[in-house]
Amino acid sequence: MRERLLAGRPSIPTRPVAACIGDPRSGSTTIASGYDFEYRTCSNQFEMRRANDVDLIYTFPQPAPEALPILYPPQYVPFQFNEMRGPARWARDFVQGKKAEAIVALAGQNGKILDVGTGSGMLLRQIARVKRSRENLYANDFSETALEPLRREGFQTIVGHAEYLDLAERFDVITLNQVLEHLNDPAAAVKRLANLLAPGGFLFIETPSIDGLDARLFRKGYWGGYHIPRHFWLFNEASLAMLMGTAQLRVHETRYLASPAFWIQSLHHLLMDQGWLRAARFFSEKNPLLLAPFTAFDMGMIALGGRTSNIRIVAKKVA
Repeated sequence: MRERLLAGRPSIPTRPVAACIGDPRSGSTTIASGYDFEYRTCSNQFEMRRANDVDLIYTFPQPAPEALPILYPPQYVPFQFNEMRGPARWARDFVQGKKAEAIVALAGQNGKILDVGTGSGMLLRQIARVKRSRENLYANDFSETALEPLRREGFQTIVGHAEYLDLAERFDVITLNQVLEHLNDPAAAVKRLANLLAPGGFLFIETPSIDGLDARLFRKGYWGGYHIPRHFWLFNEASLAMLMGTAQLRVHETRYLASPAFWIQSLHHLLMDQGWLRAARFFSEKNPLLLAPFTAFDMGMIALGGRTSNIRIVAKKVA
């Protein structure tokens, strides 16, 4: 079935990688394998490897930088967030609005905020709504095309990769909203961004967690959080704290959040790989009939003190 689904897809260039934290000499263990279940952009098969000395899962081999335009096609769902309508859009706006309120509370009404990997700019627009101003709001992305609409709306824009940003400005909050897992070198990026924080500033991160129930149930190949091959690095609470420590940042807050999309994507991948293509189409993260029950399930897990597959970690610059 995989061969038929991937027939005619290009093979993209890749490169070998080792764990981005811990001791790379400790090696890794292959725990899963798969392909681009969601968009079938390439014919490559990838391994998911777990580092032997730290709670980190990573894609091997890693897609080379020149392959990124292939892996992020125009129909990539995050590119379409601004076009969403109906219950799915209302739910996303509510979630992003609450997130924006938390970020503004950390930064202060007049604080400088940098949104790294802003993409469609949905979060930054919500922050502007909460602040009632676009002043001191900065958008970053490696794509000038992505930033152009935000520039026209009056936001400050910065083109470049997070690992290499070199700016005179210092920020009260820098956000990585579902971005850390996509970076080539998250350790280098976190160190660079820590240097761009003002004293007492905060790095605000939301990223998948490998400790959620769905991550454990579908770990052998179909977990939606793998997002093969676009999620390069996957952490949990312990390994994120270790990553923050490499940049001399102190964990200020940790919170688990609902992640219905990963439940839906996991079932989609399972059905598609077994040849149930028509049934798989029903399992879309845009489907409100599925978003509601899986959100409720995750919220119940959180209320009972459980861990989900979406984690927020806020780290503070103390020096």
